[in-house]
Parts: sequence; structure tokens; C-alpha cells
Amino acid sequence: MKRTLVFLLLILVAGILIEGCSTINLSPKLLFNSGKFSQFPTLDDGLQAEGISINRITQSSNNEIRYFPEKNFFMVVASSKAGHFNPIKIDSMGNKVFGLNINENYFKGQTIEIINCFLIAPNQICDFSSEKPTAEPFTEVLNKESTFSEKDWVERFGSLYSSSDIVLYSYRSDLPTSSVVYFQNQGKWIKLYTSTNHHFIYANSNQVVCEINNKKIPHKWHEEIYLKDVQKNTYSNVHRYSDEYITPFNSDGTFFPNQTLKYPQSATIKTLAFAKETYTSEGYYNPGIPVQFYGTGYYALEIENSVLNFKTVASKEAFFGKVETDLYLFVLPTKYANQSVVSFLSYDYGTNYHENDKKGVYVIRKN
Repeated sequence: MKRTLVFLLLILVAGILIEGCSTINLSPKLLFNSGKFSQFPTLDDGLQAEGISINRITQSSNNEIRYFPEKNFFMVVASSKAGHFNPIKIDSMGNKVFGLNINENYFKGQTIEIINCFLIAPNQICDFSSEKPTAEPFTEVLNKESTFSEKDWVERFGSLYSSSDIVLYSYRSDLPTSSVVYFQNQGKWIKLYTSTNHHFIYANSNQVVCEINNKKIPHKWHEEIYLKDVQKNTYSNVHRYSDEYITPFNSDGTFFPNQTLKYPQSATIKTLAFAKETYTSEGYYNPGIPVQFYGTGYYALEIENSVLNFKTVASKEAFFGKVETDLYLFVLPTKYANQSVVSFLSYDYGTNYHENDKKGVYVIRKN
């Protein structure tokens, strides 16, 4: 009996060492479900299951996704391999209605900034909320030579602010010593530079603020909302802020206002299994013991009563590490959930090692 127990213990230890130090897969989930998992399609454009379909709209990681409830559309800001970012407009039904390739179209070679849903270059601006977004030139450019006195600047700002529908602040500009205010006034766009020694516009944490005579003057823009992965408590901004990161800075709700919104647990991604395929063994004194495994993860995307199974590349720390899926399932806040049938799957695989070129944002539609 004692020998049997020792033998079983040795088998157990050997199994743990093999599972933790090699690419041999001894996971019961894989051994008993290999036939089932072999039928899973690779994450890709056009996957469908009963009640669900997904379509790929970008091919890069950490793409920002914003929602504009007033006009009921999404804006996805994707980065390209060339280093440019390419904004995409998605309607409430999940259709791509407009996209802009910065490297090829009319903003080519220009320094671009996105404020709210406005794409801004030194000489023109594009409003993504319009039905057919088009780059419009500035009809007036004021104080470019920094000739306004402080009194003149405040008066001109006040006059334009009170009569404008949209007012945007930028701490950066094409002039290194000036910030900028953009006004949409009677359908025309006006650009007002600050004077060299005037500091009415400044950066405060993750915001750009206008302050005159100790009074902060709010932007005039469209309400924008970030989506949230409720399972991971992570938001769809480019930095993938988590509630854990935000909370210490957000006691008054101004650092990241979206944290005060409620988001439904309407969909989930379940990791069913992970198959090791290769590994890395970093460390100067490491004799070749695996530190990180790379392989294939098998998943179930569940929305209401529908399930879409798929597989894609994932990673896992050696031995008892958790599988890192790099998958985010972003949904709208509860108060806006009835305005759209769309959610988003973002696959943010974080390395070029063992990748499968499936990174990007996928629009999820309920059929």
C-alpha cells in the first residue's frame, strides 16, 4: 500500500513537472475534449453562430472605442503598422459608415489630434458626428502672431464662446509656444491661438482645461462614453484603464466620469482550455526552464442564449500561471443599452512572438 502511494505521488510530481516545464499537454480539459476543440474556428472576420455574428474592423491592438449617444454612433480609433491612426465610424447597427486612412487621404503628412469626435489638423477639421464627415478649412485664424493683449484675448474668447455651438481646447498646436481654442460658430470653424505668455489653456491630469480669472470654462462638445468589459472591470480607452487603476484618482468623479455609470453583465467570454505550443525561457542564469508558454486558447463567447466558440493565440506563465487571453468584451452602459444592438470584442495580443495576425476590434451583432 505504501509503495502504491509513493508510486502515485511520483506520477503526480512527474505530471506536474511535465505540465509546468514542457509543451506536452496533460490538461484533462484538453485530453477529454480534443475532438470538440479541434472543431473550433480561428477568431476571424465573419464568424457566426446562432444569434451572433462578428466582423473585424481593425488589425491592431489597444484600439480606442467611444460612443456618442446624441448621434448614436461609435468611433473606433485604430493604429496602423505605419504608425498612423485611422478613425472609423460605426453606426448603432454595427455597420461601418465611414473610415479615414490618415496615411493616404487628405490629412497625409500632417500632425493630427482627436478631440471628442473631431479630427483636427493644422489647417482643417473633420466632424465625425456629421452624416458625411468632410475636412473643413478654418475660415478664420486669430492671434497666430501672438499680437492680442490679455484683455483682447479674453474679450474675443468670450464673444466667440457665447455664440458657438462647439468649443474645443487643445494644449498642443502647430506653434510650440501657443495653445489653441477651436470654435464652430454659425457653421464655420474658427481657430484662436493663445498669446505666448498667456496660460489660459493647460493640461490637468488626463484633461485639457480652460481657466480665465480663476474660473474654469467647460468644453462645448458631444457627450462621449467609453464602453466597459465588466468581467475585467476595464474600459475601452486606449490605455485600457481598470477600476482598480482609476479609483484612487477619481474620488470626485472628474478624472474618469464613466466610472460612475452602471454596465450590464450581458455577455461573457469563457476560457475553456489552453494548449501549449512553444515557450520562452528568459533570464541570464536560466538553464532553459520555461517562463512563459504560448499556444492556443479555446473560448466561448456567450451573449444571452447564444454561444460562439472560437480559438486564438494566447499565453500563460509557467507552472500554475493564469492564461492571458488578451480578449476584452466591451458593452454599453445600462442607460444606453437599448440604443444599439452592438458590442465589441477587442483582441489585444501584446507581443509579436507566436502571433497569428488576428489582433484588432471585432463588431459583435445579435442577429
